[in-house]
Amino acid sequence: MSDLRERDKNLINNWYIACLSSELKNGQVLNRMVYDRSYALYRTSDGKVACLLNRCLHRLTQISDGKLINDCLVCPYHGWKYDQNGKVVHIPSQGPEQKEISQTLDTLPTYEQDGAIWVWTGDEPATEAPPWRFPFANDPSWVSYFMITDFQNEVTNLCENFMDVPHTVFVHEGWFRDEAYKKVPMTVETNNAKVLVTYKQEEDKIGGMFHWLLNPKGEPMKHTDEYIYPNLTRVDYTFGNEYGFIINSQNTPVSSLKSRTYTYIAYKMAIGSKLVKPFIQFYTRQVIEQDVDIMRIQSRALEIDPRENFRSVDADAVHIAIERIRQYGRVKHKLLFEFNEKVEKDFWI
Repeated sequence: MSDLRERDKNLINNWYIACLSSELKNGQVLNRMVYDRSYALYRTSDGKVACLLNRCLHRLTQISDGKLINDCLVCPYHGWKYDQNGKVVHIPSQGPEQKEISQTLDTLPTYEQDGAIWVWTGDEPATEAPPWRFPFANDPSWVSYFMITDFQNEVTNLCENFMDVPHTVFVHEGWFRDEAYKKVPMTVETNNAKVLVTYKQEEDKIGGMFHWLLNPKGEPMKHTDEYIYPNLTRVDYTFGNEYGFIINSQNTPVSSLKSRTYTYIAYKMAIGSKLVKPFIQFYTRQVIEQDVDIMRIQSRALEIDPRENFRSVDADAVHIAIERIRQYGRVKHKLLFEFNEKVEKDFWI
């Protein structure tokens, strides 16, 4: 398969999560792959995040294995020293008296918010900060946490998987849903580079004991899925007017058929929200690992022949909408934020 940056074209001009705030410890350097390129990330003494291309200009050695000295990153091979802006500030082999050094390593703009460190991977950033905020991240009445998962597949297929209801009765059988052969009406709305799916299944439930923990009063469950350009999905289960469970996935492209997903989970229940957190963390990890398996199985076929077209039925209306928006984004199509559509379909689970 060709280079992912080449295939995604203008999709690289967006904010993507490089790591979580908790991963980037003071005095440490992280090596992270985003869009086929390796980057070295570290914190300066004032807490700011630097992101440098992880390749010394001298002999192309990965500088993430070097040392941090006075907010500068030192290459482990010949000691070339880079400041947080990527500028070479010292070359040991040139002696103690050095003239101004004009060489500079590529860097990425960074932004830290809601427990995540975002990087802009393309040309000049279109916005000062990522437009997405994780819901209820600063609301103490909601419990939240992150999961990090590596997938052997690409962002489009992951977004479709996370918003795909029919697969749950097969991939997550016994954990999330069981096959009941019930008709599910859905409305798929595309607007402003987002795809919102509303399901109208009466008496819908998720995961047996898990459903009871979230909804002990037996309130009607409302289920919506949303794709947010270029790479986010949000799945909401709400019970009444106050309680709910949200699964938010930000998918970072790593390379061909490789992605890293930062899943943000937030939930609120009537009582015991914090007490049941270990159980919910265990449950959500088991479910996402099942998605890892099925995405790996799909990717094996894509490796053999990525040119093969998908065949779609009514249940895949959401997939078609996501693929359309991402294709508009690749080629800078004027319809990316202007296309509007509302379709209603039925499927069975």
